[in-house]
Amino acid sequence: MTRSAKTLLPWLMIFGAGICLRTGIASLSPILDRIERTLAISNAELGLLTTLPVLCMGGLSPLGHMLERRLGLKRSMIMALALLTIVLLLRLDGGSYGLLLFTAVGVGVGDAIIRPLLSGFIKGEFASRAPAAMSVYAASMGVGSAVAAFGTPRISDATGNWPLGLAFWALPTALAGFCWILWREDIAAPARSASQPSLTISRSGILGLTLFFGLQAGINYVAIAWLPSLYGALGYSDHTAGLLVAIMMLFQTGVSFGMHVIMRALKLTTIKAALIFSGLAILGTLSLLLAKPVPWLAPLMIGIATGGLFPVALLQPLDFARDRSEATRLAGLTQTGGYLLGGILPWITGLLIDQLGVAPALLTLLVGSAGFLAVITVAIQRIYQK
Repeated sequence: MTRSAKTLLPWLMIFGAGICLRTGIASLSPILDRIERTLAISNAELGLLTTLPVLCMGGLSPLGHMLERRLGLKRSMIMALALLTIVLLLRLDGGSYGLLLFTAVGVGVGDAIIRPLLSGFIKGEFASRAPAAMSVYAASMGVGSAVAAFGTPRISDATGNWPLGLAFWALPTALAGFCWILWREDIAAPARSASQPSLTISRSGILGLTLFFGLQAGINYVAIAWLPSLYGALGYSDHTAGLLVAIMMLFQTGVSFGMHVIMRALKLTTIKAALIFSGLAILGTLSLLLAKPVPWLAPLMIGIATGGLFPVALLQPLDFARDRSEATRLAGLTQTGGYLLGGILPWITGLLIDQLGVAPALLTLLVGSAGFLAVITVAIQRIYQK
């Protein structure tokens, strides 16, 4: 392998693995109606196909650290990508709801292993370039969501076979696994001992990082899930509502990808970036008050805010970790509770909508979450200063 290829390979490893974290879930959403018609299942059963992976991501995130300690980072990552490839290929048999449910769990398990391993890999491989690597990581997930949501129904239409549209995403997963096979791991880097030393951050610090991760994820999930309903209630068409959410995701992905440039240009530390983008989240959610006369303002500002907050949430555990193994462990701990909290917030929003109506409920939860996010950020700042 040439020197330039060796330099490029770690970036391809991050980008490839990051794309795979979203395709397994995002590919389902555009064709849920076809799955429902074919399998004659209820909406509740249909919802499990997208809910179970998120629950697995939240509950099983410590698996990444456990596997790294026993197998090393490279073998753990290859195993997780192989698992993802297999379960996505199993979706070729679309006649069984039970099998689709099994693949949903498999996607969640694979994602739960990969996410903290990527944080550890970035900590060990990129050091001072970690913000740039995290930007690529965060942006790759946005790209994965977009291409899967856009491509799955088109592949399904072109082939007349929606299971093939779902199984297609095993291909980029396998290619990502091939990139990881080419990588030569530094065996001395991971912690191999059976002992598990204490982290350099307190339990209250871990709680703060977990709440930060969960709130920023929850704001994103709630906006994606319920903004179309808000704009529909305001009289906008489904097409317009979908376009506005697409604007949010476009700005989110763009900011995530350029986050390292923003931090470097403005000379922002991780905590300063967290404070700034938490403030933008408050302004963005408050701008929902102008959703009727200026419909594009809230999606644009929320997209910018969440686009900055996600890479910051990924970077924070690295700031408190001494080495790659500890970064994997801390990322797993914070993402466990973080994804569970983020996944629950859209459900809580639905309960509030039943009681208050879509506009008051969405404004209450998003503004409240953004405000609490800012409070948590200030608390984390004190930990940085110690």
